[in-house]
Amino acid sequence: MNMILPKFYRVRQNFPSSRIENVAETVRMELAKLNLEKTVKPGESVAITVGSRGIANIALIIKTTVDFLKSIEAVPFIVPAMGSHGGGTADGQT
Repeated sequence: MNMILPKFYRVRQNFPSSRIENVAETVRMELAKLNLEKTVKPGESVAITVGSRGIANIALIIKTTVDFLKSIEAVPFIVPAMGSHGGGTADGQT
């Protein structure tokens, strides 16, 4: 049995390579733009959703976010935002 396939073409895609030199400072600056101190009252809980994979410097980003929220007297806590890979369980995320 002969199968006729369509023509194939080789394609190369280049993505621009941008780099943030000071991740923590950039996170602080972006959070400051939100003016959270006007909407989050001292002592209020704030959930921070955190994915499990694929984000460079994720620990630094989350720590900086937690520190920022504490600086405005919020009470941050982490919520895992995992997908269905690994069965959608904490054990399956490693």
